[in-house]
Amino acid sequence: MNHLARYRKTLGFLTDLITMVAGYYVAYWLTSVFDGHATFAYMHARFLQTEMLCFVSWTLTVAIYAEYPSRRNAGIARDLLKVVSMNLWAVLIFSVSTFILKEISVSRLFVFSYVLTEVILMFLNRYFVRLVLYLLRQYGWDSRTRVLVGVSQHALRYLEEVAENKQFGLQLVGYVADAEHEWDIPYLGSISHIESILSQLTPDGVVIALKISDPNTERVISACEVLGISVELLLDGLSSKIASSTVHHGARISSLALSAIPHTPTSLLVKRITDIGISVLAILLLSPLFLFVAIAIRIEDGGPVFFVQERVGLKNRKFQMFKFRSMRVDAEGLKPSLLHMNEMSGPVFKLTDDPRVTRVGAMLRQTSIDELPQLFNVLLGSMSLVGPRPPLPSEVALYDDMHRRRLSVKPGLTCLWQIAGRNDIDFDRWMELDLAYIDNWSYLNDVKIMFRTIPAVLRRHGAR
Repeated sequence: MNHLARYRKTLGFLTDLITMVAGYYVAYWLTSVFDGHATFAYMHARFLQTEMLCFVSWTLTVAIYAEYPSRRNAGIARDLLKVVSMNLWAVLIFSVSTFILKEISVSRLFVFSYVLTEVILMFLNRYFVRLVLYLLRQYGWDSRTRVLVGVSQHALRYLEEVAENKQFGLQLVGYVADAEHEWDIPYLGSISHIESILSQLTPDGVVIALKISDPNTERVISACEVLGISVELLLDGLSSKIASSTVHHGARISSLALSAIPHTPTSLLVKRITDIGISVLAILLLSPLFLFVAIAIRIEDGGPVFFVQERVGLKNRKFQMFKFRSMRVDAEGLKPSLLHMNEMSGPVFKLTDDPRVTRVGAMLRQTSIDELPQLFNVLLGSMSLVGPRPPLPSEVALYDDMHRRRLSVKPGLTCLWQIAGRNDIDFDRWMELDLAYIDNWSYLNDVKIMFRTIPAVLRRHGAR
């Protein structure tokens, strides 16, 4: 189920694309029924031109404006409002396009039928997804963990609401308070230890039920911001400087969801579409190079072509990262004997003249070709084109609390570290660059980083 949740936005977008195509034929049939004759000849030039224009107009709108939330708290009315407003924008783009392309003339009845059909089908899609998710979550699938901070009446009402609404898919790991109370969920410790508690548990979110005047409120928010954990504040009039916030109106109590990451559903969708498009294109173009490298690796020592290693990704989730093998087959077993020669500060191991590197591997590393199989990770969704480099679990275990915030975004092939000198900068500077990327994220910055990566790789500066 976590696998499906990871691809939620992609699946939602593809479903909307299918709806656009199906809706066009439904609208064509409806118009023909009401008019008593076909608006235009089936599958002739005008039919295909209109279909293409509709598809482009609605696809552009959906790519920019659509949202595919987890629907844990948001009501169904939000889905309907979003679908209606999205289709109004789409018909505006369509109308402007037909005005510019004067040779394409479409009846108003057809346009009305198509818009109405799309609103109904898109809303039914979302309603069906909501019902399926609610059903699955009632049986324990697709759940998300929460830590509750505070023991106020707000906290008690929140406990009751979660218990009564299994469709939310929320699991309370326990509660944090200055003293233990007789509650049905585990007591995790005092608020004075909130940083260590959250570091050990890495929950999906934290729910704060403290008074606004409580000085610990700011401490908990700061701890979550450092660790990249989202916050829900049981509303009591608090203002926050967290990057984004969303009000959720539950059945019995309202909450404010806070995020330290400047991402919106739309921007993440556009980023994901970019990842898919570029990774597919790059894999196709580089396939001859992949074949040549694979042959060279096999000829040298007969070992496996790819090196598959467990890495830590978004929200501390582990995944298998792919690289072309650049070291001896027994490289991992030899690593402990080389730790005393480490040239990097912090929990990262790097060695300029690593004796485990093969001759072919040295060339692959100098040109960064060994990293190219990670395009498959990007395509599968465990990585992005741009983002902090994915660390090893052993490295994460030695992270300070602040360093764990790198795990609040999807890891990437390249980032500021890659274009600033890679292994020629120390660990602390590396972490500073990654956190700066997270705090100042924008789609335009991602594009700039990708373009700056190309000359950085060609210069081979810091490549080992």
